[in-house]
Amino acid sequence: MPTAGATPTAGLIPPAAPIAAAQSPEELLRTGQRWLDAGNSAAAVRSFRRLVEAFPDSRAHYYLGVALLRDGRPAEAVDSLRRAEALAPAENPALSLSLGTALLRSGDPENAVSVLREAVDRHPPSNSHADSLAVPLLLQLGYAHYSRLDGESARSVLLEARAAAPENPLPHFYLGLAEAALGRLLPAAAAFREAVRLDPGNPEVRVALGRTLSRLDRSEEARREYEAAIQGAPGWPAALVGLGMLDLREGDPEAAAASFENALREAPRHRQALYNLAAALSLLGQDEKAAEVRRRFHTVAGEDAPEGGRRAGQPRARPTPRRPEQ
Repeated sequence: MPTAGATPTAGLIPPAAPIAAAQSPEELLRTGQRWLDAGNSAAAVRSFRRLVEAFPDSRAHYYLGVALLRDGRPAEAVDSLRRAEALAPAENPALSLSLGTALLRSGDPENAVSVLREAVDRHPPSNSHADSLAVPLLLQLGYAHYSRLDGESARSVLLEARAAAPENPLPHFYLGLAEAALGRLLPAAAAFREAVRLDPGNPEVRVALGRTLSRLDRSEEARREYEAAIQGAPGWPAALVGLGMLDLREGDPEAAAASFENALREAPRHRQALYNLAAALSLLGQDEKAAEVRRRFHTVAGEDAPEGGRRAGQPRARPTPRRPEQ
């Protein structure tokens, strides 16, 4: 899914020494931003906590929330971003985007939709003041609807995003997901093809197109997309699994097993690769090895399920494609 906007900073990585209490808010802010730029979200969280302790204004809570989100702590990010929202002197689309993202990642798509819908209404693409965030807001709102299994609403929003930014591959990609969820495979394939045209080096987009073509029984075209994904990103697990599924369907369990095993070298907990590798091994008469792979599958599936198991109809986490420049 699209994520919160980048923090515009530049400079050297700050030293690990404790930050002096006498630092100004701008100095504390820059320290945290540099950690974010360096890819060290945990250090950024620590820096922004110091900023919040010293200067607990809306901006400090916002940057702490962004860092927590980057650090994979969406529930804590929601708390910080809600504080930032309460303290903000005016509505801020960047804050709304981050809050909607945090709510979605923390498993609260209903409130994510509410926050994002209000922000979209306040900052439509025609509003030049918010043009830089209007499309990301639409994309995140569309993905929130998709996560709620509301394909029609997702499609409507993503069509709006595509109209606003026809040269951005992301609206096409997410529109393809919505179309496929609605069973509209030909429009889905068309949307994914356009995303591939605009971002040919993105393996996630090629795999999505390959899966759709496979569902349309256009196996050779699907195979070409999977192979192109692997050529650009060697070892890409989803593409290897896609190839293995084609080989299984075409009656070549040996080639299928090789693809699934290659996928598992890159992603040992890949459930689809484990499940289908067991099927391929059974077809090859390797029953003991198939049984061992099934045990691995059930172990991984049990460990990945939330407490109490996955609710019926609840979507699993979906990978986020590489984000091209907005």
